[in-house]
Amino acid sequence: MLIFTIEQSPATYFADFSVYGVGIAALAAVIGLYAPQDLQTTLMLWVLGGLAFWTLIEYGVHRFVLHRIPPFAAMHELHHRNPRAYIGTPTIVTMLLFTVMVFLPALWAAGVWVACALTLGVLLGYMAYSVMHHAAHHWRSSGAWLKRRKQVHGLHHQFGPPGFYGVTTSFWDHVFRTTRATQAPRSGRTAQLFKLK
Repeated sequence: MLIFTIEQSPATYFADFSVYGVGIAALAAVIGLYAPQDLQTTLMLWVLGGLAFWTLIEYGVHRFVLHRIPPFAAMHELHHRNPRAYIGTPTIVTMLLFTVMVFLPALWAAGVWVACALTLGVLLGYMAYSVMHHAAHHWRSSGAWLKRRKQVHGLHHQFGPPGFYGVTTSFWDHVFRTTRATQAPRSGRTAQLFKLK
């Protein structure tokens, strides 16, 4: 039995964007206004590092947690069966994970300003992922970059594992050689949704 579901109401699903948008803006304002001036450049590097770190988190969670570990794999399969549904991890769960797995370890290891900057970078990456994933499933492709990301994510949905785990970037798919489809394609509905034909 599932403790919670990842299929959400539209209000709950879109609240995640608002909560993280406000949180990112607030964290950026705190760093910009209150962090020591002599640390600003260093903190910007930590933000960029957090953003880069997010891409590895995104890839790893998608590949190893959402496709292999029960009950997460079962919940994620719901997303593969119904790619147009409003799917997402509840905001309270992601906030708790970011606090426990990013902010608190960074606070312990490097202090409050580095913890804030690293967390800001990870949250920016998460927001980019959330928007990109939503766009891949719900928006028409207009620009070349968005169209390409939508097609790559569509390959993951069409062929399933083992491949195409990156949503915001294919960098880690190239590093770990998970850019090839090795199974028969799924339904034509997936190809139509992502414009793969």
